[in-house]
Amino acid sequence: MHALFGGIMEALALIATALTAGAAAGVHDSTSEAVGSLYAGLRQRVRERLGRRSAELDDAIAAQRDRDTSAPDPVAPELRRLLEAVQAGQDEELRALADGVLRQLASARGGSVWNVRISNSQGPSVGDGTHQRNTFFNTSAPPVTPGEG
Repeated sequence: MHALFGGIMEALALIATALTAGAAAGVHDSTSEAVGSLYAGLRQRVRERLGRRSAELDDAIAAQRDRDTSAPDPVAPELRRLLEAVQAGQDEELRALADGVLRQLASARGGSVWNVRISNSQGPSVGDGTHQRNTFFNTSAPPVTPGEG
């Protein structure tokens, strides 16, 4: 469900995505208790970190939900400002709760979750049902084709 970017960006995008996905799911009878519990914990933890600014959270989540998906930044500016102000990207508990929300939502929908970090790559294939052929070169051994060995 989420292949995100490195460093703090990864953490903020993960948290923003989980806040939006949990809100979109409604976290009522239609979703599992596990999702509801994790989402409630995530929102509470963010609200605690925000303190007196916690009233701004619902509007920031709405902005995240309504943002242009073609925007280069995966986090809406309103939500990014709030999360950065309290260094949410460095809070391991927040990251764990956000990851749990997304995993539980994917599981409840019968999907799978991908958390992939790729560097120095050209044309990777990531996700369910994808195929990729890799060729590795070892100068000390003759080449092996698929099916041999």
